Amino acid sequence: MKKFNFKKESKTIFNVILGSATIGVGIMFFINPYKFYVGGINGLVMLIVNTLEHFTGGNIALNLGAVAFVFQIPLMILGYLKLSRKFSYYSILSVVIISSFLALPITLGLMPSDALASSLAGGILIGLGNGLLLRNGASSGGTTILFQYISIKTGKTVGLYQIIYNAIIISAAGILFSPAVAIYTIISQIISSIVIDMIHTGYNFMKLEVVTDKGNEMADGLAHSMPHPVTCVEATGAYSKMAKMIVYCVISVHEMDLYMQMIKAIDPNAFVVMTGVQKVKGHFIKKIID
Repeated sequence: MKKFNFKKESKTIFNVILGSATIGVGIMFFINPYKFYVGGINGLVMLIVNTLEHFTGGNIALNLGAVAFVFQIPLMILGYLKLSRKFSYYSILSVVIISSFLALPITLGLMPSDALASSLAGGILIGLGNGLLLRNGASSGGTTILFQYISIKTGKTVGLYQIIYNAIIISAAGILFSPAVAIYTIISQIISSIVIDMIHTGYNFMKLEVVTDKGNEMADGLAHSMPHPVTCVEATGAYSKMAKMIVYCVISVHEMDLYMQMIKAIDPNAFVVMTGVQKVKGHFIKKIID
């Protein structure tokens, strides 16, 4: 049974709250007042709520936060049943916080006279929030949970599904309202993606190369405790002339912290190289670790 680390969990929960609040502020103060759109379930809900309000002359005005939370419920259940428990708990917390922001009666943004600046600011804040969530093993819920599950089953990247889904949202917004709405939404989402990649990583896989004096112990520890196979290469230190071993493996991005914890526990002096991997061919086990 894993030992509960109160300090680490408290820090993670704080970052999840901070990241979620940042997303909420970005949507409610910079994106929604202009009727621009975000990705994921929240973007779909914004489109539904705005479309009903627009075409009924305001006679049907649904609460954005309440509808968003209802739409998130089946996906939160999917995440709990099929993905990591911790990932699900953090994501549920994030969904509650973001939905609470979306429920606020905010109609006027902080930049009411500058649509471009508002879309840029919103994209930056949403990217910061999502990047912080991803770095702490969480998500803002919605389609991220669904696409994570589909990605594990199909081997396709989460980003591919997000691009297709968001393109549908943007196209619908442009057709129903105006091309300007679609353009500003695209700008916001591009900025958000750039910021996420700066904070987190644009890769789905990472290559680990561990140079260690405890080669056999390291290889056995990683191979028996983690889901991915390892390859060992004998080496010699050029300066020390001592025998070493390079333990090599490819892992999913969300597993990186767990691997680093185990590597440090086995050999605190190990030299570790982490490199982003664009694509993996061959047998690669995709599994969420609790």
